[in-house]
Amino acid sequence: MASRTATSAPASTAVLVALIVGVAALVCLSPLVPGEAGYQAGERAPRTLEAARSAQFESESLTEVARKQAADAVVPVRLAPNPAIKTLQLERLARTFELVRAVRQRELAAPQALAELANTAGPDALSVAGRSALLTLERKNFEELQLRAEKALAEILDKGVARPAAAGTPARGRPDLSVPEIVSEYLKLPANSQGSVAEVTALRDVLNVFVAPNIELDAAATDTARNEARANVSAEIVTFTRGQVVISEGQVITEADIETLRATGLLSDRLDMFGLGAASLIALGFAVLVGASLYLSPPLAPPIQRRALLVSGMIAVALVAVRVAAPLLLPDTDGRLFMFALPIAAAPMVVAAFSNAGFGAVVAGGMALAAAFIAATVPDIAGATFAGSLQSLELATVYAATGIAGAFAVHRIDRMGRFALAAGAVAIAGAAALLVFWMLDINRDPEQLGWIALAGGSAGLLSTVIAAGVFVVMSGILGIPTRLHLMELADSGHPLQRRLRDEAPGTYHHSMMVGALAERAADRIGADVLLAKVGAYYHDTGKLSAPAFYIENMLDGGTSPHEAISATESAEIIRNHVVSGVQIGRRYRLPPAVRAFIPEHHGTRLVTYFYRKAAEAGATPDPDVFRYPGPRPQSRESAIVMLADSCEALARARQHSGDAIDSIVDGVVAERLAEGQLDECDITMRELQEVARSFKATLRAVYHPRIEYPPALPDEVAALVGDRG
Repeated sequence: MASRTATSAPASTAVLVALIVGVAALVCLSPLVPGEAGYQAGERAPRTLEAARSAQFESESLTEVARKQAADAVVPVRLAPNPAIKTLQLERLARTFELVRAVRQRELAAPQALAELANTAGPDALSVAGRSALLTLERKNFEELQLRAEKALAEILDKGVARPAAAGTPARGRPDLSVPEIVSEYLKLPANSQGSVAEVTALRDVLNVFVAPNIELDAAATDTARNEARANVSAEIVTFTRGQVVISEGQVITEADIETLRATGLLSDRLDMFGLGAASLIALGFAVLVGASLYLSPPLAPPIQRRALLVSGMIAVALVAVRVAAPLLLPDTDGRLFMFALPIAAAPMVVAAFSNAGFGAVVAGGMALAAAFIAATVPDIAGATFAGSLQSLELATVYAATGIAGAFAVHRIDRMGRFALAAGAVAIAGAAALLVFWMLDINRDPEQLGWIALAGGSAGLLSTVIAAGVFVVMSGILGIPTRLHLMELADSGHPLQRRLRDEAPGTYHHSMMVGALAERAADRIGADVLLAKVGAYYHDTGKLSAPAFYIENMLDGGTSPHEAISATESAEIIRNHVVSGVQIGRRYRLPPAVRAFIPEHHGTRLVTYFYRKAAEAGATPDPDVFRYPGPRPQSRESAIVMLADSCEALARARQHSGDAIDSIVDGVVAERLAEGQLDECDITMRELQEVARSFKATLRAVYHPRIEYPPALPDEVAALVGDRG
């Protein structure tokens, strides 16, 4: 027997749950990833942001913009015009005029002459209008045109023609003119545009063809000039005072705005060690609260580890949900209360369903405070999360109210209909808490009442749906016996109970009696009453494999089948009902916690009757051959069933006076203690004494002495017959 306060199992479980909860809370409370920011450049500001503190700083982004503008304003430095290009282009121009002159002298028809010029190598870029003008000019005018063209080409190339920028190259300084633009500028001068339209057209066409770039960019000198221009730009100094508007609602955020948000304390892209310290203390407090509640008043029934895993997992999931939803739903400037409609109450409801209402309420309170801190620090923008000063308190109050209401509504749930009650309780609690803060708001808007009702109803419905789903699905996956499942197993119409009643009626009634004993005793010491009763109902299901070999099923007074076999064989059959019972339990899908009663109610005891019978026959029996496989009772509930099983059997077999019953109960308890059968469970001596007193009272009530009625008198019989007619 082990003391519950000293056993290591609850302590280790409490530490494990506290660790999971603490880590989850720390991750959700802390900006653990450096560079995390609430706003990014290019987004629109969801609300007007004011400087949290005064600041004067050098704006790198604004300074870079000014320096870029100064560099772009620098005129590119170019080399001197290349004389070789001028000479080459004048020679090409002269050859072209010689070709035109030769065609003019042949006196060809106009179409043929135009075709001849189009096929020559020289003027292949001349337009039709230009070729027509060259062919139709008078000889004198043609000769003058050649001189004018050579002069114009020389003058333009002497001034220099820059090579045009490559496609995609950004313009810097004064943009360079293209060849057609240069020619047009030249011909705008009256002295250069004299003559007929045909002459000017021919001149323009010729110049467009033969004017070519003859100066190159001096890249080194240009870069030097631009660098000097950048260096001469002073840093842009920005000044903001506390309360000054940094960015207005709906405005597109720029890099300069991001710098200002950081400088004025509204945005941080580094890990705040003080914030991390505060988050660590909050997470530690929540973890200690949950762990201490588990250790000082263990609310988890077997299987403890699986229940602990589910409880800690639900708490972690709820905290993560708040962490993910807060940046999306806050600040609630429109008063839509979407943050309050989150199904956070589902976590305390699941916790209470698998433990008790008190622990669920503790989890609800701690989680509400943690959620309020999470929402207050996410996103990583000071003062930008909540729309009002009381909204953080409002969030904590609503989450605590809905969680506590849900926990008490689903505690000790024995039917699915209780979840509908829980939905109403959560909805009313949430709406009532929101209504309190609405009434405290001096700017209360009657339209908000509809949103309050919607938020409360949504929280109740969603929390209940999630809690019911987790309750049904996870209890099956993890093999956790819920009260709902235990109530189904306690029903006398269960198929396995019907089999016991039909095939082994003595075993069935014995199990019912053991269940009555265990139920009352478990209630007296604060153990799981329903689990103890159901475990007692199914502890002897293995006897269905051979019901005739058990004394309680030998109802016809015939010969016992054990008389035809040896004591060793009889012991093997009796021992086998434990192994068979586990197999039958699996076949009928009994939860592991209920199946545990089958091997544990005999522990590692001997099949005493046949062991002694073998010894009386003169043999030296091997105790291991007559020993049950175990294990010993691992919980208070299975220890109670072990004691109730023996006490009921002995009380049925012996005299039923009050003193005899007391002696039977005391003897069974003392014998099991001496055998060490209670060493591995967490029942205390005080609880054993309470269990013994409960057994004595129940057995005395069942086996109390009854008066013997005398036979009926003749007159009494005659009167009864007369009454019938």
